[in-house]
Amino acid sequence: PVVMFSTWQAFGGDLGMVAARVGLGVAASALVGLCFALRPPKAVLSGSAEGIACACGCYAEEKAPATPLGKAVLFLRHAQAEFFGVDKYLVLGSLVAAGFQTLGTGLLPASAGGAGLALSILTMMALAFLLSLCSSSDAVIGRSLSSQFPTAAVLGFLVFGPMMDIKNVLLLSSGFAKRFIGRLLLTAAAACFALVYLFSIMKGG
Repeated sequence: PVVMFSTWQAFGGDLGMVAARVGLGVAASALVGLCFALRPPKAVLSGSAEGIACACGCYAEEKAPATPLGKAVLFLRHAQAEFFGVDKYLVLGSLVAAGFQTLGTGLLPASAGGAGLALSILTMMALAFLLSLCSSSDAVIGRSLSSQFPTAAVLGFLVFGPMMDIKNVLLLSSGFAKRFIGRLLLTAAAACFALVYLFSIMKGG
């Protein structure tokens, strides 16, 4: 709801843009899930994450605690291990994303706005991946770029960015196999591009 409201506000109350972002996002997610369901990956977790536990050391005992206090302590141990295991990836991803945001959209070629539709969509998807913006604030950036790029490219920016970006890839690398992450990234990118491109063609550009 927050993302929907921020998109509605950023695009001046354009419900069509809100509906397109939500609809294409749901469709892309379903398409990615279908691809993995039809052809399941051989290995999902990395070697360090295999097993019944999360490799945090919280399952040193053979039996899980039965008392409420024991369960609360185990919960806090899990939270502590998860925080210190993930924060380094989040900090590194934020550092890289901040660098790209500081450099700004000047990284884009000046002629990007006049490029073909497919290239414009791919350019904006790449920008979304690099900037790693919050999904509730990327609508403002997308709106600011709407004068340089067609609506379809802005949609590609809004749909793909929340799915895969630098921070997401780094966080996934802490527990998932590299091959799985690569396939997920490429599948999500292909699904988003195909749906946004077809949507634009159906609407007449």
